[in-house]
Amino acid sequence: MTKTQKQRDKQIRSVLTIACETIKETVFGFHYLTHSVDLNNETNTLKVQCFFNDDIALESATPQLDELKDIILNQLASIKLNIKPAHILFFAN
Repeated sequence: MTKTQKQRDKQIRSVLTIACETIKETVFGFHYLTHSVDLNNETNTLKVQCFFNDDIALESATPQLDELKDIILNQLASIKLNIKPAHILFFAN
């Protein structure tokens, strides 16, 4: 990994951490999020997986999922990384 890629990876992790903490404060039952990315093709390969405590928490948050995607997308946009909303997925633990 090059120095530039390490810096970019750190930026991505930083904004996703902010998004995660923001969502935790507003959505009951949200547990954590994680991501995968090929730093040579960020826009097309970044995938964000969001996990809720259980099926009940995920189901009760369903009306808010678009808002959660917006939080994540806005954070990523702040570092000039625009992904498709379809690259953000929601799961129950």
